[in-house]
Amino acid sequence: MKNQKVAHWLILFNGAYAITLLPYPFFLLMSLYTYANSQSSEQVGLEDITANLLATYPIGVLASFVCWIFYHVYKFKWAIVTANLFLIWLVPLVTIVIISSTIS
Repeated sequence: MKNQKVAHWLILFNGAYAITLLPYPFFLLMSLYTYANSQSSEQVGLEDITANLLATYPIGVLASFVCWIFYHVYKFKWAIVTANLFLIWLVPLVTIVIISSTIS
């Protein structure tokens, strides 16, 4: 291995993200059915945004695997940044959850 410490971090991050892909279809369908069944007209826009955000989850996970390209060209800082770039996805999700809970 080129840098064992970085490799272990990348394996940890990518492994955690990959494991979350297993229950993802269940949670996506569960949330879409919940939104389709909701009677609230106040949150129609938020429900659409949330559904679209949840649908993009696998794209972020798969994009985080690009970190291995940086790892193999000895750009270890960029590899770690790329692996953690997916965590930015949580900011809009948490924001939408907070906004929807204050509206209810």
